[in-house]
Amino acid sequence: MQQLTLPQVLGSAVERSPDTEALIFPNIRLTYRQFQDRVSAAACSLIGLGVRSGDVVGVLMPNCAENVTLLFASASIGALFVPINNRFRARELAHVIKDSGMKVLVTNDISDEQVNYAERIHQALPELAEAYPGETPTTAVSDALTHVVLLGNSTAAGMFSQEQFEVYGRDVSQEQLSNLTAGISGEQPVLMLYTSGTTAMPKGCPLSQAQIAGISLAIADRLGLVAGDRLWNALPMFHASSLLPMTAAFHKSATFVSQLHFSADQTLQQLVDEKITVAWPAYDLIWQQMLTHPKFDASQFGGLRALLCVGPPETLMMMEKVLPHARILSCYGITECSGVPVMPLYTDDQAIRCGTSGLPMEGLEAEIRDPETGDPLPPRQRGLLWMRGDYVIDGYWKDPAKTAASFDADHWFNTGDLCSMDENGYIYFHGRLKDTLKVGGENVAAVEVEAFLTTHPAVKLAAVVGVPDQKLQEVPAAFVELRPGISATEEEIIKFCKDNLAGFKVPRYVRFVTEWPMSATKIRKDDLRGPLLAELGIDA
Repeated sequence: MQQLTLPQVLGSAVERSPDTEALIFPNIRLTYRQFQDRVSAAACSLIGLGVRSGDVVGVLMPNCAENVTLLFASASIGALFVPINNRFRARELAHVIKDSGMKVLVTNDISDEQVNYAERIHQALPELAEAYPGETPTTAVSDALTHVVLLGNSTAAGMFSQEQFEVYGRDVSQEQLSNLTAGISGEQPVLMLYTSGTTAMPKGCPLSQAQIAGISLAIADRLGLVAGDRLWNALPMFHASSLLPMTAAFHKSATFVSQLHFSADQTLQQLVDEKITVAWPAYDLIWQQMLTHPKFDASQFGGLRALLCVGPPETLMMMEKVLPHARILSCYGITECSGVPVMPLYTDDQAIRCGTSGLPMEGLEAEIRDPETGDPLPPRQRGLLWMRGDYVIDGYWKDPAKTAASFDADHWFNTGDLCSMDENGYIYFHGRLKDTLKVGGENVAAVEVEAFLTTHPAVKLAAVVGVPDQKLQEVPAAFVELRPGISATEEEIIKFCKDNLAGFKVPRYVRFVTEWPMSATKIRKDDLRGPLLAELGIDA
């Protein structure tokens, strides 16, 4: 793996194609030169706030140019960038701020799906709401947090304004910034994504400069990206499946096109107006909204030649028939292995591109092991996928116990996913063995929702299972045992969750039980799930 850094990726793009458009959002278009200027200015402001190599910078905002700018600004200093899931509620937000040791948190006043981010931060850090605008007091959640910044035209209690943020950068010289950038190594952590995994709260997965730069270059090569390509992706920027294809585009001086959040109407317009050549919807439920849109006209997409989308092979092949000029590629994604560790090649046959997850990236090894014995399995047999190599994280952030439970002595990582591998090394994904739901592309740890449910005064014990959903793939359903003498309704339990959890974690169904189906030591969740599916008329 080359020891590239993100500043080197951007710097090379600026040298090659300074006047090529780097970023396009509905409200702004930036060339590589303009983008680099913004990155430098933001980096100087962060330095002025006291951020240095190794410090943690977080953002809570929708997809926007400021989000990308702060990633590369943080990378230019050697800071660790934490993009926070903007659907997190106050409880989850406070956890990430504390757990990461965040020094600076930046938000903006762009309204994404009617979310007021300043208000959400006040809920997580109530001391801010009592302070004056232009100052950030010490909070009970974390004494590491020194500055909260609100970009845009607004001001808010306990937060520095955009004008103040810019003023902090005026006394920082380009030489000072250049010296910090020159001292960055590829081994330094640059991006930390929080994943639900199977733990009670999201865990940080720190990825290095070289891992992000390297995996994104591998993606660019497997997609066949070239200069002049225009890559569309509207996934949220707290996901690897947004940040990696964006960085892949930068490797090739291509143009990255996005929007605040996915809208089928806006996407259809962007795909046509921006002459998109490569699309990365990632999930078939997103792309189906395009193919079934009343204004969809396949003849308008003659220039669309590549599309990455995960879904059943039959569905992907059907999609490819609708767009005969576009080659569809699947992949396998997991945050702990730098986001997209397995992917086919643009030049592969359709059976490989749509029917498998592809081959591991160079620098990665994959092995299928028996879930019970841990022994390697022969080709075509299903078992647990284990991975090792350049793009696997060193371990979970500040969690040696979880790290020890997920890695063996030779630093092979247990993905927790059920896969098989053929004689040529192509990987087939068959589902998850770990107790994690996939709700509209978001990982939801059942144990996290269960732990939260037991904080309700009426709940003694809870178990969460996944229920198939036509739009979101699956949704949570909760089984609850109430405390003696206390009552609660399904509506009350759901509202309690809505007030405190990100929307995708909220159970859609609640059923009350007095006895649990048990194995020797655990609740048999299949015995809970089966009757619920029958009740709902859903075919398992």
